[in-house]
Amino acid sequence: MVTGDRDLRPGHLVHLLIDLATGEDTMSLTGSVRRVRDKNNGVSLAIAFPVLSADQEDAIHNAVLRALLRREAAASHLPVLVFEPRRRVREEIESEIRSFGIAVSGVDSLADAVRELEDEDTKYAGLVIHSVTHDARAMDVVEFFTRSESLRTIILPEPDGALCARAERLAKLSEVRVPRIWSRSELRRALSN
Repeated sequence: MVTGDRDLRPGHLVHLLIDLATGEDTMSLTGSVRRVRDKNNGVSLAIAFPVLSADQEDAIHNAVLRALLRREAAASHLPVLVFEPRRRVREEIESEIRSFGIAVSGVDSLADAVRELEDEDTKYAGLVIHSVTHDARAMDVVEFFTRSESLRTIILPEPDGALCARAERLAKLSEVRVPRIWSRSELRRALSN
């Protein structure tokens, strides 16, 4: 949906310049008006773009998701806590979360995770874990905080999609998201749901 001129009707061709604010070039697209909804404050238009490349479609989709996540993060102003012992993996996860404009904090030890989650002065929008799913003590902590604090938790599986049995049980909780595989796109989907 975009806003537009009251004179536009279904079937009219329109030319749009779309700036996705991601450092990429502005997209120049031609589409046709499908629906017009006249509201008190203006007109909303549904526009179909019959000739979009897969890259253009992905760029628009990602820009919309990033904008929605930024809006949600700005409303809560709470960071996401990443608990991952391996520095390179933790930094990769943190970098992806930051790319959505979401504040993030990372810890590499169970003691630090407990300290952060129990600190009454610090609140988190959620917890993201990855390789600690096979650490029984770490999963005790994750399960405790997820169940008792209703902490939104994202459990990223191993590259082959494997999770420990405990993580699979936690995946049934409403506050827990478990992507099918660990990838940037699956993390993006888990953050936005």
